[in-house]
Amino acid sequence: MKKFSLLLTFALVLALAIPAFAVEDNVKITGEVKTIFEAAGYGDDSAATIELWEDGDAIDEDSTTDPDEFPAEKAFYQEIDFAIAGMVNENITFDLAVDTLVNNFTTVEGPVVNGAVLGDQGESDDLVLDSALLTLSDEVSTLKFGDMADFHAETYFIDEEDLEGMELTTAINGSDVRAFVVSENDDFAATDFYGVTVGRDLGKVNLTAKVYQARSEGESLTNLAVAADLALSNSVTVDGEIVSNDASQGDQGDTLVRANVNAALTDAVTLNAGVETVGEKFATLSTHDLEEAADYSLYTVGADYALNTNNTLGATYTMVTPGDTFGVNAEDKNTIELALDNVNGAFTNTAAVEFTTSDDYTDGHDVTLITLGTEYAMNGVTTLSADLVNKSDDNNGAELSYTYLKAGLDHAFSETVNWSNEVRFITGETAAEKDGEGSTFRTELSVKF
Repeated sequence: MKKFSLLLTFALVLALAIPAFAVEDNVKITGEVKTIFEAAGYGDDSAATIELWEDGDAIDEDSTTDPDEFPAEKAFYQEIDFAIAGMVNENITFDLAVDTLVNNFTTVEGPVVNGAVLGDQGESDDLVLDSALLTLSDEVSTLKFGDMADFHAETYFIDEEDLEGMELTTAINGSDVRAFVVSENDDFAATDFYGVTVGRDLGKVNLTAKVYQARSEGESLTNLAVAADLALSNSVTVDGEIVSNDASQGDQGDTLVRANVNAALTDAVTLNAGVETVGEKFATLSTHDLEEAADYSLYTVGADYALNTNNTLGATYTMVTPGDTFGVNAEDKNTIELALDNVNGAFTNTAAVEFTTSDDYTDGHDVTLITLGTEYAMNGVTTLSADLVNKSDDNNGAELSYTYLKAGLDHAFSETVNWSNEVRFITGETAAEKDGEGSTFRTELSVKF
């Protein structure tokens, strides 16, 4: 399907672009060439270092399924992206975005996981088309064909990268309509996804009806949902959703109900609260941003307090109550998060601390996470940044802990030439008491035309 959709994209572009060139000069071609060098070290125990890197608060990727997201010990390559934009007529515009990978300048080196070299972007010796997306738009509708990165429908349905297909957003008789047909990526290679949503503004209430279905090898998963956004006043808003789903495979099918309220008590204080409950037989393809696949209730209470124009303090408390399917020994998971956002001249700073008890619903499994970040706009062309993550994950004496540092320098030589650099370092110990230590350096020169 991937090759077919890309060929279809190019056929459509040729059909549109040739008349545009012939009638008037209304086609613009732009592009970007990135030259990237990367070097990394995985220490004496690469397996332990990889385990630290792929923790959810570091790289947050799986080395077995996404090896290209990890740093290479040595890589030197180029990426070329270009776009063709123009007008079909006075009402319709088109845009074709194409990502093309050029072969490496050197052999990629790095640890091998599941037969793949970490950090290898998969370039071959020849010019390879990686992805393409054609977008047609007028004042009312937008139609997309091709590869869609970060495709999102719902957290309980599909929220994936690199899906392919077609998506239409439009307005019909005062209603906002979205329809899509997408399929095929590494995680869901044999699954097709279909969806239609219709939303209508009824004044203070905005109602949306949703139908989603996934099909794979004769099996199907269907979600029917109704969502509402309600403005009770200028300062209080409420939103909620009811989802009913059914799976053809096994005795699967249940409901999801969520509701949230946001209240601006004053110009400085905002309160928010939410609840989400999911039935024990609610069927999902993967959990995504759901707390779990099914059978839990989640409660959240939070507040934001603007201390002054430069400082905002936030606090959030979350409790997740597991259902019977989690077992008789499952405990409520509790999380408290405190955060401070600060702006001081050219500095933008963030600090947060998060405490979780009974993580994974297990008594004695406690996690402490501290994050610090700063960004300094040195001048109009140079930006410095630094981030620190310190994590302690203690599961009844088996403790994973690490410190993760990241620093960056971004310099714009001109509107079309940009140079960015990033250094990362991680050191810690796995739950199996294995020491891991890794470091990376990545420099990228980007030239737009």
